This record gives sequence, C-alpha cells and structure tokens, in this order.
Amino acid sequence: MSQDSKISNILVAVDGSENSIKAADYAIKLALGLHGRVIAIYVVLPPGKQTADKILTRGTQGEYDFLDKLGQKYNSANVKLEIDVITSDSVVSEITNYAEKKNIDIIVIGIRSTSEFRFMLGSTASGVVTNSPCPVLVVK
Repeated sequence: MSQDSKISNILVAVDGSENSIKAADYAIKLALGLHGRVIAIYVVLPPGKQTADKILTRGTQGEYDFLDKLGQKYNSANVKLEIDVITSDSVVSEITNYAEKKNIDIIVIGIRSTSEFRFMLGSTASGVVTNSPCPVLVVK
C-alpha cells in the first residue's frame, strides 16, 4: 500500500458462491466510500483439478451468467469494475501474486463457513490472509 495509505485498488475474489457474492457486495460499499475501483478475480482450476465445491469450469454458461450479473450489479452502483478470469492450479497463490503485481491496496474475500462455536476460515481465505502482500478484509 502506498505511503499515503489511500485505498483505491480493491481486489475481490469471487467464485460464484454465496459468500463471494457477499464479498463482492462489500467491495461495492468500499469502492463507493473510498472512490476506488474494483478488480474481481475468478480463479478457475484446470480440468481434472476441480473439487466437488468447484462445479463451474472455464467457459460454462453458468460461469458467464454469474460474471454478467456481477458486472451489472457494479454498473448499477456506478462502480468501476474489471473482471479477470484466470486458470491456475493454486487459487491462493494466484490471488496473492495478482494483488502484488497490480498494486492492490486491499483484498476482499468471503469466508467458507462459520460455526456456532468458533469462527473458521476456509483454506482459500486462510491462505490469502497468511500470504497477502496487503490487508485482507474477510466477509462472512
């Protein structure tokens, strides 16, 4: 983050899940309040690497519908949005490396789950928090 600590470049990690939609909504609020721009990054695992919770694959109609809706939501809010879809074996590394390359000031990411007994981060959110070159806002 720059020395003046102005937050102008916001990265939101999205995957089409309910939690990533909440994170995207929060990124809109941040961008409006801080007059910043948002980059949404969607990291897709290559064929053969998808897990049960990653049912969307690059190029499917469901993926494009989700990204179209995201773009419409940002357009309606008058927030500048850039969307990057990247195929990578490591979601965490891709998000953190992207943040460093693009001089991101803050990453917004949704959590995987919550428990009534304790707060739990999913492995992706936990990895991003641990390895990020900038502050991370975790949205539940």
